[in-house]
Amino acid sequence: MSEVRLHAENAYVAPNAEQLARAKDIVGRFAQRWDKPDADSLRDLMHPDTQNLIPPMAHPGDREAVVEHFRGVLKMLPDLRIQVVRWAPTGDAVMIEWKATATVAGQPLSWTGVDRFNVRGDRMYEARVYWDTRGLAERMAIAAAQKAGPAASA
Repeated sequence: MSEVRLHAENAYVAPNAEQLARAKDIVGRFAQRWDKPDADSLRDLMHPDTQNLIPPMAHPGDREAVVEHFRGVLKMLPDLRIQVVRWAPTGDAVMIEWKATATVAGQPLSWTGVDRFNVRGDRMYEARVYWDTRGLAERMAIAAAQKAGPAASA
């Protein structure tokens, strides 16, 4: 077996029973919060000193920076919802594949992404979020241009 393959196979760390229980709990709370999101309700998912990086943030933010980030997002996309598609634990980390939906310029849009976060106790202490930011930005721009009509593109 090649060294590269062996390294990749050994990168998986199975969660212990306590980590799996914590993962199930936080995934369930994540799903509840994003079913009817309110930026302040996301606070209890994170330790105060968490370091989360969410596009388009340039640097990871602590809990209050993340809450403020989502205040802005929800102001622009008040009907934003995120549904858990599937998830998997590995050690103290959880990966959630999700589908987001929102109305942009009167048009429904959806996109998929992945959250990867590490859990300590019942809260995340580090997270990274991934999705096709360029593709979404282009689709949002098209929706806005269509709403504005032909005069806007002249």
